Amino acid sequence: MPNYDVHGPVGTASGGAYALYMSYGQPPCHVVAETLGGVLGGLAGGVLPDRIDIPDCPRHRAEAHSMAITGTVGWFVKENLPEWQTWLRSQADHFATLRAASITGVHQFLYLLAEYFCRFLAGLIAGVLAGYASHLVLDFFTPMSLPIC
Repeated sequence: MPNYDVHGPVGTASGGAYALYMSYGQPPCHVVAETLGGVLGGLAGGVLPDRIDIPDCPRHRAEAHSMAITGTVGWFVKENLPEWQTWLRSQADHFATLRAASITGVHQFLYLLAEYFCRFLAGLIAGVLAGYASHLVLDFFTPMSLPIC
């Protein structure tokens, strides 16, 4: 894959940083879970455009690199991200409450996994958004740039 060695690390850093920013005000262990989700999401988002528009020729950029399409989808995700994260965090809090009320170790462990999975997902969504955006920013500054539509 062209520039995977650039898009992967930049997406990872962008996703982790954005997830960290979006988790501001959470307890430290929740920030860690969301940031880890953002790191993985950033890696995935950083390479996703080239997974959708397969780089089989020098002019491979199509819908996944389109400024109009990705700008519209990116705006939608960015606008809804706080609401989605709030919902995931409330689900995580619900699982934490169930864990505290549980008397068996197996149930406590499963509720703990469910809680941190929700927190991880809250960061993952932010990370994919930032990683994808970082890919487009990097490609924008190449000689071929990005297609408008």
